[in-house]
Amino acid sequence: MKDISKVLKKLGYGIYVVTMGEGTGGNAFTASWVMQVSSEPPLIAVSVHNKHQSSRLLESTGSFVVNLIGKGQDDVVKAYYGPAESGYDKLQDSSVTDSPATKTPLIPGAIGFLDCEIVNRVKAGNHTIFIGEVKASELDDTTTELLTTTNSKLNYIG
Repeated sequence: MKDISKVLKKLGYGIYVVTMGEGTGGNAFTASWVMQVSSEPPLIAVSVHNKHQSSRLLESTGSFVVNLIGKGQDDVVKAYYGPAESGYDKLQDSSVTDSPATKTPLIPGAIGFLDCEIVNRVKAGNHTIFIGEVKASELDDTTTELLTTTNSKLNYIG
């Protein structure tokens, strides 16, 4: 398994902050297992560990936002890094705003977002893949490169 982990760390992914819930009562986590899975309709998949609070919140809220983070904004991501245990609230001290379609929290510092309504779930080992249809999106900065596992020291291998 140790050799597998070394190889998996070499795979490149974007690094995002996924939010769910309502206002500062919602939750957020740093995610790299995010990808587009369809263009018509536009669908985004997010893989979440089953033991984390976020998995339960996604089941109950029915929506999520993928907050896009720019290269060099490691500090923004680190504020939401690590698993949240039940009752832990990473958005409590944030000045979040509501997304336009699902009213899911948008975090300060993001360069854009994908506002998604969950349309499907797929169990995958110790994770669940939540598939969301993009209902609204915005990109404030088209010139900034996204933060990735290859241009930062952040990675996640589950």
